[in-house]
Amino acid sequence: MKLNCTFKHLDHSDSLVDYTEQRMQEVGQFLLKEGYGNVYFSKQKNEFCVEISVNTREKYFKATAYNNDIYTAVDSVVDKLEKQFLKVSKQLKNHKRPELTKEGRLEYATRFRKAA
Repeated sequence: MKLNCTFKHLDHSDSLVDYTEQRMQEVGQFLLKEGYGNVYFSKQKNEFCVEISVNTREKYFKATAYNNDIYTAVDSVVDKLEKQFLKVSKQLKNHKRPELTKEGRLEYATRFRKAA
């Protein structure tokens, strides 16, 4: 995944960029198609803000995290994106299995109640 990093009110840090790219490569495996992302690092008063937006063919993902430590903020924003990636990949893989949809589970529950 290609990342474009932008810093606001911070000096450019190669180690921070490398850490972010490494963490995003770990969760990038959940994407079905290759995507590109924008990473926005900023500092507001005493907190660091990390915002990542990822564009793929299927969907647009965006997550933001605030923390006093910038590396912890990167970890939490990557975790948020991982949850979004997993949710979408699960939906795309199970879209033809009606028992996994909300309506399918509801229909199964009503049939089970009638039988009992």
